[in-house]
Amino acid sequence: MAGKGQMGLDDDVVDVAAGTTIRVGQGVMRTWRCVPESPEPLRWLCIRGDGGPLPHHPDDAHRITDIPMPW
Repeated sequence: MAGKGQMGLDDDVVDVAAGTTIRVGQGVMRTWRCVPESPEPLRWLCIRGDGGPLPHHPDDAHRITDIPMPW
């Protein structure tokens, strides 16, 4: 929605900016960051759905600390 950044999808890194759309499959490790040259903070929107009920937010995810980030 605003800013410039990167999204890490497993071992791949994708550049993102306003207007970028990415579909992430189930089981893919994901992370994101705002790049230093971004003219404003990175703002993004995540829409989730898999056909079944979603777990209560925020208890449906956990922070990954044992795998190095792709950057």
